[in-house]
Amino acid sequence: MPMRPATFRPRGVAPKAERVREYEQRRGSAAARGYDADWRRAARAHLTASPLCRYCEVGAWGSPRVTAATLVDHFYQHMGDMHLFWASDWWVSSCKPCHDGPKQAVERIGGSALDLLAARLGLVVRRGGG
Repeated sequence: MPMRPATFRPRGVAPKAERVREYEQRRGSAAARGYDADWRRAARAHLTASPLCRYCEVGAWGSPRVTAATLVDHFYQHMGDMHLFWASDWWVSSCKPCHDGPKQAVERIGGSALDLLAARLGLVVRRGGG
């Protein structure tokens, strides 16, 4: 049976599982990051007012379709900035597949791609192509 080659890891670089564990410890709990009872109430109210996935509605990843939203996405990453966290103008009703896949891929591309998607969703663009 063929053997898988050894994984190359430079000296001093911790295994991925260890790096992830350290990151999660630094990051803090969900409540410490603002996802508390107030957030749950606000998110529930947002989903009641806007129950469909906005990404699916506009066909952000293909043909438009009707899909129930299951979560509220902070369109622009707040990174602990509580002013941005509570800026409801940039909350987007989303289904989990849109949030966890293509939306995060757009975030990894950068600010310009995010701004283009914001315009497509009808959101006010936060920054000018940054």
